[in-house]
Amino acid sequence: MNLKWAEDSSKSGLGMEAVLIKKEGRIFYGWFIVAVSFLCWFAADAFGWYTFGIFIGPMTSEFGWTTLGMTGAMTFRTVAAGLLGLIIGPLADTRHGARVIMSIGVVITGAVALTVSRINNLWQFYLLYGLVGALGTVAIGGLVTNTIIAKWFVRKRGRAMGISTMGVSAAGLVFVPLVHYLISNYGWRTTLIVLGIVIWVLTFPVIFIIRRRPEDMGLMPDGDDPEAIAIETRGPDSLSVLSSGENIWTLREALRTRTLWLLLIGFNIIGLSLFGAIIHFFPYIEDKGFSSDVATAALTTFAFCALLVKIPWGLIAEKIHVRKCIISCYIGCAIGLVVLINSDTVFSVFLYSVMYGIALGGDMVLQELMWANYYGRTFLGTIRGFVMPFFLISMAGGPLFAAWLRDITGNYNIAYTLFCLAFIIGSLFIYLAKPPERS
Repeated sequence: MNLKWAEDSSKSGLGMEAVLIKKEGRIFYGWFIVAVSFLCWFAADAFGWYTFGIFIGPMTSEFGWTTLGMTGAMTFRTVAAGLLGLIIGPLADTRHGARVIMSIGVVITGAVALTVSRINNLWQFYLLYGLVGALGTVAIGGLVTNTIIAKWFVRKRGRAMGISTMGVSAAGLVFVPLVHYLISNYGWRTTLIVLGIVIWVLTFPVIFIIRRRPEDMGLMPDGDDPEAIAIETRGPDSLSVLSSGENIWTLREALRTRTLWLLLIGFNIIGLSLFGAIIHFFPYIEDKGFSSDVATAALTTFAFCALLVKIPWGLIAEKIHVRKCIISCYIGCAIGLVVLINSDTVFSVFLYSVMYGIALGGDMVLQELMWANYYGRTFLGTIRGFVMPFFLISMAGGPLFAAWLRDITGNYNIAYTLFCLAFIIGSLFIYLAKPPERS
């Protein structure tokens, strides 16, 4: 659909008039935004959430680092990313900010993999992977991509975010076996060179088609194309409300709601488990006496199951309240961890991979939907950027805490038991976080 702005000659104070003109036969541009977001998620996790644990063994063996020392770089990266969210979040709400940020992020993410392949000291790893890598993670990660998608979709937001976040699971499905094979045959340094090149090849050609929101291109959210409808408004931000039917919550208004703080507490507690359980999964399986091939296959199975359920979780959340969906997701994660903790056979390991993959596969979709559905899309980047440091710090603490327990106890049993409890306690706070209401 086209959107033409015309100056109101009557000078009645309305300022602009939006005329919506129907156009048939075109693919809604928002789906191209979804495709690019998918690729960014996919590329960002080539040397990230799924694959980091595979590098722990060879790198600690070569350099003599402790598990805690190397995992600390991931913690540092996560904390830095959270702080950067305060700056990048508001920029994602500006007209050209998202495209510039994501372009920079693509360059940095590929460069980090290439430069880390040349390191020889732990401080270099912290600087490159931890600090510089944090900027790349935020720039092409969920803060920016999910904010943009939430602006392009309202009714179809669940399925759009489901498709986009499939990129993370697809990365696990592709990169876990690839990284394991490359490290086993060519070493971790060559593996990182390959990953850096792959990241650039995948994302450079498409990143420049990103646009902030449909109104900037004369379109409507979800590709809606009504019969020539005239809407009088005071400006493009007012049109956002009229076209989507959503309320607009500013950051100041959101901070005054009880719901926001309940979400922060709940997601903080759950965040202890989200990163920790996945990042340490590979060495945990090896500690249990299983081979690295079993660990690779199990992690790939988890990624495959998480990939399959992304769109179904999004579609379900379009019909059932997102709060009920996300609680079901986290309770399922807790049950899956119980299976893993008590696993002593290959079958039980794979049973965990399937259960945990189906449950956790909904987290990225549902958590982002919850913020967008509760507080609207207009200032979503600003709100998400503000809260990002709070729960990312806890997500950084999970992997670090698990590494510390493993170093002092010799295993991960206590850490994974606490991860299980965190899912249950965090779900109680999410249950209390009902949609915000204006006083």
